[in-house]
Amino acid sequence: MNELDDQKLDELLRCEFAGAVADDGFSARVMRILPPRQRSQPWLLPIAALAGGLLTWLALLPSPLLQQASREWLAGDLGTTSAVVCAILLGVGLLGCGWALEEAE
Repeated sequence: MNELDDQKLDELLRCEFAGAVADDGFSARVMRILPPRQRSQPWLLPIAALAGGLLTWLALLPSPLLQQASREWLAGDLGTTSAVVCAILLGVGLLGCGWALEEAE
């Protein structure tokens, strides 16, 4: 393109047009052809949360941090390790809830 065409194009792009661009029903035809939007299954989220929790527990089972927190809980002496584990669990749970709420929209 030459400089003259670029200037004309820039001017057109900067103009504000009233209303939408006429498409002679193109958008409506495309929307009719598209398949309907699939709805999420309501039972899927609790099942996924349970499976994720189980897999996380299995992955952390050999962890010394989890073993120390378990000993503190069983002894009734909640220390720093228990607080860290609880904070991590709370943070991950809140992130999961936020993600679920975002996906539900």
